[in-house]
Amino acid sequence: MHDLHCGVCGGTSFREQKVLWPELIAEWQLSEAERDTIDRQQGCLCEGCGANLRIIALADAIRARAGTALPLRMAIADGMLDGWRVLDCNGADGLSAALVALPGYVRADYPEYDMRRLPFADGSFDLILHSDTLEHVEHPLVALEECRRLLAPGGQLSFTVPTIHGRLTRNRAGLAPSYHGDPAEGRGDYLVHTEFGADVWAMVLTAGFRGVAISAVRFPDAIAITAWADARPVPATPATSAAQPVPDPTAPAETEVPPPQPTAEADDADPVYDQDGLRSRHNHEFMHDPEFQAAYARGVKAAGADYGWHWRVHTGLWAARMAAKLPGDFAEFGVNRGFMSSAIMHLLDWNGTGRRFYLLDTFAGIDERYINDDDRAIGVIERNRHDIDIGFYTFDVDAVRANFAQWPAARVIQGPVPDTLAQIDSHCFAFAHIDMNCAPPEVAAAEFLWPRLVRGGLILLDDYAFVGYRSQKLAMDEFARSKGTQVLSLPTGQGLLIKA
Repeated sequence: MHDLHCGVCGGTSFREQKVLWPELIAEWQLSEAERDTIDRQQGCLCEGCGANLRIIALADAIRARAGTALPLRMAIADGMLDGWRVLDCNGADGLSAALVALPGYVRADYPEYDMRRLPFADGSFDLILHSDTLEHVEHPLVALEECRRLLAPGGQLSFTVPTIHGRLTRNRAGLAPSYHGDPAEGRGDYLVHTEFGADVWAMVLTAGFRGVAISAVRFPDAIAITAWADARPVPATPATSAAQPVPDPTAPAETEVPPPQPTAEADDADPVYDQDGLRSRHNHEFMHDPEFQAAYARGVKAAGADYGWHWRVHTGLWAARMAAKLPGDFAEFGVNRGFMSSAIMHLLDWNGTGRRFYLLDTFAGIDERYINDDDRAIGVIERNRHDIDIGFYTFDVDAVRANFAQWPAARVIQGPVPDTLAQIDSHCFAFAHIDMNCAPPEVAAAEFLWPRLVRGGLILLDDYAFVGYRSQKLAMDEFARSKGTQVLSLPTGQGLLIKA
């Protein structure tokens, strides 16, 4: 299990135990392979939080809605789920303990609460979850319909059920009673009414949901099912699970499907934008723009994953377009794999601009020598080490250079800021993107840039307004005051500086 990461806490240590017993194996007529799959699904446990594989799959489904590759605990601490109204129908080890920190969290355990008749108003929740519960409900279709009733526009249901993938679903009516637990305890919620098979998705659609998605951890060991009742929430693709390998950004791209053309009804049909810490019912028609889609896809190719940063990248592309009307080079401080800068260079057809693009990064995570006391106090060191452990930060500078090889004027500079600033030999800049996740290097980059930034030039600050990054915000606010200007705080979590 050395390559498995827990989507709840980010842990990498797991223990394994057998969970099935002979009577249940006989009742379910399980093959040896099916038995081993269920034992891994239920009995492979994260030593950090106790989550098993099916709960990790459920956490991945929730992280997908949040548009983050961070473990769920960290995403919650960073405020990415703020404002979510969550109904937890039975509790799940590790996962429920993380979600309970949300003010909108409600626990309504089955069977104390009948899942077929829940005491909440229509549209009360943004997320409903239950784990290995539906098989114990006598009429699971009715329970799914009740979940659909309770979802707000743009909300989602995420759940798991024990699934035998080589079979179809069957009702156990007329068969000998089968229990998940000790029958001697006499607990009605142990009784199994439905054995789910590979067609479980069909029941979800029959219940009136418009679509279904699957989050898998080591398929077929564990899957979580996500359903949405109206327009599918954005992002439409799941967050990158640390349990999955990161694709090679230098590999040939898959055949591209022409993007849909924008229509006047696009946002009316799908009005809710909800990802990356931003929930909005306002117009986001840029999502349907072919130029945006192509540029965003180039960023995804560079990163090897879709982080659900659509509106953040849209802001970066807008700033780059405006800066392209001015003289001067571009720079990115904290390039990592190159999501934002690759999208910008694709959009602007960089080889035709005659400009240089400086790309600076340690390619080894944050240099802890440049973390100040304010950063330490809000956990920057712990976040940095965690991001290194899960592979979010790349150490492969050669792969980054290969990603940017199509643009000869892109110059990759390895090492920490401010040490590497002397390697920048341009004296005129129109645009910079700063994303180094700690205050001193970000201020050093801004101080270096300001006298070189042309009038009207733009500095886009990533994470400026995000929860958990306040030390960076305060430091950049002080920098802006010293220059007689102010940072514009954006709902995407970014900040914008324009040299008037």
